[in-house]
Amino acid sequence: MNDDAKFFFFLSGFIGFVFFYACSLFLYRDLVMSLVFGAVGSLVFSFFGRILLTSALKKVQSSQALVNSNPSASHDNIASKSKALSDSNDSVLNSSVKANLAAVANDSKSLKQPNIKK
Repeated sequence: MNDDAKFFFFLSGFIGFVFFYACSLFLYRDLVMSLVFGAVGSLVFSFFGRILLTSALKKVQSSQALVNSNPSASHDNIASKSKALSDSNDSVLNSSVKANLAAVANDSKSLKQPNIKK
């Protein structure tokens, strides 16, 4: 499992624990029951965090599939946008936009370090 996903589950579980623990401590004023409710809240929030992460990953996969299904159109799109950018005077902005457009199109050949002059 990816470390970012583990961190997301940990964070959502911790938020659930703190939220349920604080609410039950405020309502019932019992430490043991607050710990039980906090544990349940941790499980509930991490479960919903997993569902949220799964749906986000499916959305990213489907958008990448759409970009990969038509690579020639995306290359033409990048070429036309880079020509439009060549008219601008800001070289840092141009190189940044070109790198981002290339990354979106998954064209690793055109990815290069921007020429930033101080």
